[in-house]
Amino acid sequence: MRARNRRSQTVALTFLTLAVASLALPMRIRLGLWLPLHLALAGAVATAISGAMQMFARALTATPEPRPRIAAAQVAAVAGGATAIAIGRPQGWNLFVGLGGAVWVSGIAVLGWIVWRAWERSLHRRHPVPIAAYGLAVCFALIGGLAGALLGRGGLDASVYVALRRIHPTVNILGFASITIVGTMVTFLPTVLRVRMVTWRGGAVVALLGVGVAVQAAGWALEARWVAAAGGIAGAAGASAFLLFVGLTVRTRRRWAVPTAAMHLLSGVAWFVGGSIWFAVQLWRGPIAVDLGRSTFLAVFVCGWLLQVLLGAWAYLLPMARAGGPVDHRAGLQVFEVLGRTQVVVLNTGLVLVVASLHGWLGSTGGSLGWTLELAAASVALAKTWAFPVLAGRLPVASRAAAVWGE
Repeated sequence: MRARNRRSQTVALTFLTLAVASLALPMRIRLGLWLPLHLALAGAVATAISGAMQMFARALTATPEPRPRIAAAQVAAVAGGATAIAIGRPQGWNLFVGLGGAVWVSGIAVLGWIVWRAWERSLHRRHPVPIAAYGLAVCFALIGGLAGALLGRGGLDASVYVALRRIHPTVNILGFASITIVGTMVTFLPTVLRVRMVTWRGGAVVALLGVGVAVQAAGWALEARWVAAAGGIAGAAGASAFLLFVGLTVRTRRRWAVPTAAMHLLSGVAWFVGGSIWFAVQLWRGPIAVDLGRSTFLAVFVCGWLLQVLLGAWAYLLPMARAGGPVDHRAGLQVFEVLGRTQVVVLNTGLVLVVASLHGWLGSTGGSLGWTLELAAASVALAKTWAFPVLAGRLPVASRAAAVWGE
């Protein structure tokens, strides 16, 4: 199962690398930021979630892995659907886009079946919160996929188009991806920090996040401003309550220094909590404020939260999925500590500059510098993710790497 998840993460890594590379294309070809965002979210994030959710659902329920063909077909459907849409939309091939959307949604539906099947067959029910989060996230992904398909088809009434344009990022980013990450971090963050799991009731957090997304979507569909605002408050409350779990975990006594992977995870949580509170304020101010803050929403939740957590997760999951024993795993993990703290600081400093520029607190020069720093740090992280199998065991073990993973 770890080998299959490693292949899924490699596909996701390819999508994210293509997303970064696509920024060099002319605006008319990449449709502004649409192509990079699509490759990053529908491609990298969705494919990474597909492989990881299968693995974590099986581990948490102590059930046999799904049949190899079904598991592989699920990831292939998500990746293939995202690829078809990425090719079809810039070319104006609506049929291609529609077929790609249908394949992507079918892959997500199979993922939901795999999670449900694992829970049904489980002989114990020790981890209901992550499994419930996975089920809820899949439901939001199906809604988001349908909304995206309708937007891609075109020919919609203006009011319907505006509502779907607001619902689509809400259910995909705050619903599907965010709730999946929150459910996974319950066990994953203590694992990366190598500490014991804290006593924490996370059902309320998942419920608040799910209610927040559902109510926001309902508010946009009904054109009810205050309903959407209520959803934003619930979402901010859920994110803030999640911060309690993170704080308890970080304060748990540990023997080792904090690895680069955990630094990215913790930085991502900070952006998620801060962004959720900011977005609740935007929802309270009304739809126009939400639309004007769209660029900030994407910068905070996509770059600061989702992609940063993805980079952090790869820095741990991929070395641990290598063939071999503890020595091989440690050698791979140590590669990611090379310039690790600098990478985290540069990425997040760049993002702060970007957000400040978007709010008018800095000029365009500050915003350009921010994007440069962020892309540079992300490129270094991606390069290490691709190269660590070759570099593992060939680099001298620095004191920082030894303090984190041992010699």
